[in-house]
Amino acid sequence: MTPPGRRGIFRADMALKTPKHVTIIGVGLLGGSAGLAIKAHDPRIRVAGVGRRIESLEAALKAGAIDTAHLTCQEPVAQSDLVILATPVGAFSRHMRAIAPVLRPGAVVTDVGSTKARVVAAAARVFGPGGPFVGSHPMAGSEQKGVPFARADLFHGATCILTPTPHTPPALVARVEAFWRLLGMHTVRMAPGDHDRTVARVSHLPHALAALLMLLPADADLAVSASGFRDATRLAGGDPEMWRDIFTTNRPAVLAALKAFANSLDRFADLLARDDAKALERLLTLAKRRRETTILAALADRRIAAE
Repeated sequence: MTPPGRRGIFRADMALKTPKHVTIIGVGLLGGSAGLAIKAHDPRIRVAGVGRRIESLEAALKAGAIDTAHLTCQEPVAQSDLVILATPVGAFSRHMRAIAPVLRPGAVVTDVGSTKARVVAAAARVFGPGGPFVGSHPMAGSEQKGVPFARADLFHGATCILTPTPHTPPALVARVEAFWRLLGMHTVRMAPGDHDRTVARVSHLPHALAALLMLLPADADLAVSASGFRDATRLAGGDPEMWRDIFTTNRPAVLAALKAFANSLDRFADLLARDDAKALERLLTLAKRRRETTILAALADRRIAAE
């Protein structure tokens, strides 16, 4: 059911308005970094933090990521013109249902979740297909967990993927897009399903492989491992609860990515079994060249732009 008064409220003159009061539900690494970035941009913006552990909320207050701390969301959300869901995605539906009755007219709801098809579908059920939600996925973070690792510059120069549907009011999309740009992000728009298939290949699969690689060697092997193994398994240090929800809410796309990678692994194994050194070198050269002309080139462009 769509809350009363929720449709037709997103006017063009509201699109680029800077929020005055923001509620962040979940003040861990991403939520805490969003709060720090908001306060760094404009200290006058009031930021309320909602969490389930008083220790985390106190840490967020001490870090300056939030102005007020709350164990329930209704009071701060009723005052906010922007609400950011930053808990594990498995809890999003519950939080949506809790905030829907108290949202102010004109308020916007977005998120920082790593999967989108199920999140957007849940939002449509709770708020209505033309309601106040637009999905966001800031492609930024680290394997660290919690507000002690939050940084005001975590999002700067990174990409944020927005996932509107044909029903999402254009003014609402522009408003959320403008918010992430205030924090220094580049923005792109993708359909929710396209987003999930893409990030399964470039984000979710790498984490699964890092976790499996971390579990492969014997303890004696790990005693002599060096920087290569450490770098390749960095993602295995991520928050298990968060990644459990990511994998289960993007199951079809992750399974497809795993199947494609398994085929690639079989081809590599075949080349090695046939002792085809030239083909192996061509494959490794192709991978090296592609990394240099895409990922490393993009990082260089962003550094130049920042200067």
